[in-house]
Amino acid sequence: MAREDARAREQATVDRVHYETLLAERQDAERTLAEARRLRAVAEQLAAEAFTDEARALASQHAAAARAAELSCTQLLAERTRAADELASRPHLARALAERRRLAQEQAEAAQRAEAERAGRLAHGIAAVRAALGANQLAEAERLLGPLARECPQEREVQSLADVLRWRERQRLVVPAEDALRGVLRRPYRDDPEATVARLASVQMDGLPDDLARRVFGLWSNACAQLVQHRGLYQPYRYAPATSRGVVFARLTPEGPYEVVSTLGSPDWQPGQRVAGSLPRGARELATR
Repeated sequence: MAREDARAREQATVDRVHYETLLAERQDAERTLAEARRLRAVAEQLAAEAFTDEARALASQHAAAARAAELSCTQLLAERTRAADELASRPHLARALAERRRLAQEQAEAAQRAEAERAGRLAHGIAAVRAALGANQLAEAERLLGPLARECPQEREVQSLADVLRWRERQRLVVPAEDALRGVLRRPYRDDPEATVARLASVQMDGLPDDLARRVFGLWSNACAQLVQHRGLYQPYRYAPATSRGVVFARLTPEGPYEVVSTLGSPDWQPGQRVAGSLPRGARELATR
């Protein structure tokens, strides 16, 4: 009994391999048949439209060869189809094929469910991001958009929302900075270094375009030099720990300790903070440019 089962399993394996080979050969025959039909149609059209007898005869030869190839492929396709159907009718292979179809159906249904769930998450997420943008809640929109961008990076609407969010974030930073630059060039800021320094120091530097950040930094630095003169402070120094970031120090008295006059994009320092010890390495004398 065990030997019979082993032989049956071995035969089933052989039949499956043969069946797969027949299916592959049938697919090849179908592709070849389609190409032969296409070539025949082209050759017949050329024969019908040829301007000379020689061209017409040559096209007719090609059409005949294509028809012969078409007939050969049709016969081969019929043979492979009959052989595959005969194998598939054997009980052990029929059971195996039925099980394969069942598994394929289950996988297809699971894929459909997963796609439906993904589409639902996408639609819900897009609506939530749009609502956050509509309420100008940019941080919330960014939080909601993150999972969508990871799961559906190629979705056009997700990409569009990402573009909108980047533009809105840029505007959120750029507009106040540009307003501050325009403002300090007019009265009353122009003649008030205290107000000018305070206005420029309030600009959010993180995320600003480099050219705009440099303009803010330059005006802030000059305004700090004027502020030092206005207050009668001593030995001003400017420390720039990063591009377009800075801290200005000065002494209240010629021999007194250094204090922070103003900061720009440097949260580790606060105006009025006293410096314990020496100034940070890299600090340079401050002068109006």
